[in-house]
Amino acid sequence: MTNSLRMDKMNLKLLWKFVIFASALLVLDFIIENINGRFWLNDFKVYYLAAKAMLAGDQVYGIPFGLSSGLYKYSPFVLFFVFPYCLFPFEIAAVIHFFILSFIIVSLFFVIRNVYKNYLFEKPWKNLNLLFSFAFICVLIHFVKELHLGNINVLLLLLLCLSIDALMKSKLILSGILFGLVVLTKPFFLILLLPLLFRKQWKVLASLGGTLIVGFLIPALFFGFSYSVFLHGEWIRNIFAHNAEYPGHNSMQYLIQHYINPNVPNEFQYLIIAGGGLVFLIMHYFNRLFEKKHGNTARLQHAGLIMEWFVLIAILPNLVKTDSEHFLCTLPLIMLIVFFLAAKKKVLPIAVFVILIFFYGANSMDLLGEKLSDVLFNMGLIGVSNLFIIAFALIIFYRSESRDKLLLTKKN
Repeated sequence: MTNSLRMDKMNLKLLWKFVIFASALLVLDFIIENINGRFWLNDFKVYYLAAKAMLAGDQVYGIPFGLSSGLYKYSPFVLFFVFPYCLFPFEIAAVIHFFILSFIIVSLFFVIRNVYKNYLFEKPWKNLNLLFSFAFICVLIHFVKELHLGNINVLLLLLLCLSIDALMKSKLILSGILFGLVVLTKPFFLILLLPLLFRKQWKVLASLGGTLIVGFLIPALFFGFSYSVFLHGEWIRNIFAHNAEYPGHNSMQYLIQHYINPNVPNEFQYLIIAGGGLVFLIMHYFNRLFEKKHGNTARLQHAGLIMEWFVLIAILPNLVKTDSEHFLCTLPLIMLIVFFLAAKKKVLPIAVFVILIFFYGANSMDLLGEKLSDVLFNMGLIGVSNLFIIAFALIIFYRSESRDKLLLTKKN
């Protein structure tokens, strides 16, 4: 057995320490939420009540469930995954949902590690459980917000990570199905069509299309075609209405209006989304140049596609108006940076990263107080720092020194 394989197996054995550490913090969050009387899961309540309304044949879209802002915004198909919760009273269903999300959060780190280990980094990492724990702390505030609301962004991120992992393993049909489930929940993830189209992943795209068709037909099968068409029409209308009305304090649209010109029209957001596509095109161009220069191996193509995938996922909350906990989708890039910094051990990059993480992931009323927290939030600093974190990850990936010493550039 080689030293690298021996070290990798040793790291896997030590990961139970990370699991205990992360699980303890999540259980502690559950206890504190209940002690403080804040175990609300208002977003989950929307899914739960919307599922009950759909089962009863009542109105699903355009009416509040729970809070006045509690509008259901996902596809009718998504509610089929919520129906089992309806077998329980909401109080019990909320507890089940909280711990399912907690399990998903811990699982995310293992899936992302697997993608990086196989396709990006040449050598296994020392003290892997410590690196996992540090990355977990970096995103902890966003995880806590996610659990407080009972939202499903961590589930969508897990599906996207599993999708790219399946694609790397040539499980193309599975990759398309997993991606399709995400799109049926939040269609703006369709921006990930770009790397699939430019990499000519036709089987994945066909599987995606089939999944979307099935996602439409299943509600029609159970509730009738006309009712399904009506529900999907309402879903699309509510998507655009939400996007127009939601302030999105960390979106590029908000940042431009806040710092540059308050009179920039809301329609400017479509140009911003196009700008996200431009970021991809630039990345793809440099990836192709690098691949041709170094032999165009399958492993290099995989590395480029993985980065394109994760960067688009991370930048999406900046492109559209969404909740701040959606920025947890930057976790794969944060783990990339953490792994890199652990290998290089240079003070200046570490100091820069710590500052960025403070503005990205430390804005909590419990930590900073309500007034300071509101000031920082209204400044859109989560969105600003997220853009810098993405830039940091891109610098790491595209520097020749990084690729020569850390990334898998010389193996087939």
